[in-house]
Amino acid sequence: MKLLTQRRMKSLTVTLTAVVLTWFCVDMISQRLGDEATFTGLILLISIVSLYLLSIRKAWITCRLGPVAAWLQMHVYVGVFASLIFLTHIRWPVRGPFELCLAACFLFVAVSGMALGIMSRMTPRRLAAIKHEFAFEQIPALQFSLAEDAHRAAISSTKQGEGATLSEYYQRRLLPYFQGRRGWLFQLLPTSILRRKLLRELEDLDRYLSSSGLGYRKQLSAFVQSKDDLDYHFALQSRLRLFFTLHVALTWTLVVLIAVHVVLVLRFSGALI
Repeated sequence: MKLLTQRRMKSLTVTLTAVVLTWFCVDMISQRLGDEATFTGLILLISIVSLYLLSIRKAWITCRLGPVAAWLQMHVYVGVFASLIFLTHIRWPVRGPFELCLAACFLFVAVSGMALGIMSRMTPRRLAAIKHEFAFEQIPALQFSLAEDAHRAAISSTKQGEGATLSEYYQRRLLPYFQGRRGWLFQLLPTSILRRKLLRELEDLDRYLSSSGLGYRKQLSAFVQSKDDLDYHFALQSRLRLFFTLHVALTWTLVVLIAVHVVLVLRFSGALI
């Protein structure tokens, strides 16, 4: 862990040093009445092209080009470098619809990339705190199976004379929980608030239950916990996939806008007829 922290500090130091050197070069070019926008634009273009090397590395699985984790680290720090240089490249305030669109797209790509980097580190740790691991594709089927088990347990409790308590509570509170989907707020920021509330309400029913009813209540409590674990897994994994899809889509949009931007710059400078 200490070695990993040292590596990150060294990588961050190298990145910030590169940013400072670039800013120093920009200042020198500006003092000599040069075109610093062309210089920072070229640096940005090289940096953005290098960011796409991660996708190429992932596609070439069989090639010995170093571990993907190392390429991912490079992607992160080059992204930080490009974001800081971008602040130097654009003219403040940004004017024109195309320039605003390009700046906004770059900003969204940078923010989504940072959010994706944070979530890719935190999500495995948060999922590891749960006893069981679930594949994303299997979760809907497991949720359906769990809902059927909970329904059978509630129906069976009525046969033991517990229909006025467990069955009524199941119809009123647990049936929507097991058969429905969690709201968008839970998908964005999953918490265990509803889980704790339902478990507390189930425990409050113990005073009205016989010994057989307590057994069914414990089954339903276990089903509530399992359902919450499945929902928690689904929320975190789907959120990670959503941000990845958003980041990739915005990235390719940025490619198109940059290509148009380069053509326009070359056209106005007279380099492209």
